[in-house]
Amino acid sequence: MSNIIYDNLSNKELETGYWYVTHRVLLKKIGIFVLAIVAGGLMLYGAIGLINYYIVDRSANLALEADLMKNKLDQNLLAEINKPKDLQVLETAVIESNDGSYDFVATVVNPNMQWAVESLDYHYSFGEDKSNVRSEYILPGQEKFLLFLNYKSNKAISSADIVIENIKWKKVADYGSLAAKVLQFEFANQQVLSSKKSGLSNEQAVANINFDILNKSPYSFVEPRFILFLQKGKKVVGVTQFGVSSLISGESRSQSINFFQDVSSGTTVSIVPDINILDGSVFKGFDNTGKLK
Repeated sequence: MSNIIYDNLSNKELETGYWYVTHRVLLKKIGIFVLAIVAGGLMLYGAIGLINYYIVDRSANLALEADLMKNKLDQNLLAEINKPKDLQVLETAVIESNDGSYDFVATVVNPNMQWAVESLDYHYSFGEDKSNVRSEYILPGQEKFLLFLNYKSNKAISSADIVIENIKWKKVADYGSLAAKVLQFEFANQQVLSSKKSGLSNEQAVANINFDILNKSPYSFVEPRFILFLQKGKKVVGVTQFGVSSLISGESRSQSINFFQDVSSGTTVSIVPDINILDGSVFKGFDNTGKLK
């Protein structure tokens, strides 16, 4: 005979336990039934939702999808916005020297402040003839002068067109502040000597231009390049390109340039630097990556 120890259980607790034991099978069936009802209700809710989306509200949903697609950011438009703007050719001039040669100069503007032309090819076309191909760069926002100097021709050339090809763009960040720090040149003591005053003329008229270049920037340069224009009013009557072996920060250099043409009174001189400051090799003390040697 087993011994049952109730451990001070009350009659009510005994009745509750007895009721649970005798009805637990029924309670289990009731629980399963409730869960089935809940699951069925969820399935019914999902089915109603699918019917509403694909049948009842289909036209409204299609209109909403079309509107969302229409307002979605157009990747082609974004790519078009981020493309560099085309170069602008402002003018092309043909200058004849008294030795029978011609100088061609085109003023080309890069309107992009975040894009540089890493390289391009160009030549001049006049009638059935054309010059050889030259390569150049154009810095962001730069007004660049594309030159072809001392072209020999037996035919008179009054006008020419520049042809620019094979443009390679390069994205550049914060170019404006770099240019402001680096391109600090002063051109002083300019003196224009006509062929009579230069003492260089013999059979041909040879004018002479003297001036000083002062490098006011904190940077020193290796073989910096410059372009010199002679202007009569707004018209360019002479152009040449020249370089110096080096130009140390704070250094001043005197230059003398000869033109094989006469220079009348009132002719002015304009000099612009033509230095690719995005190329580290142009700086003295830096390698071609822009790092200190």
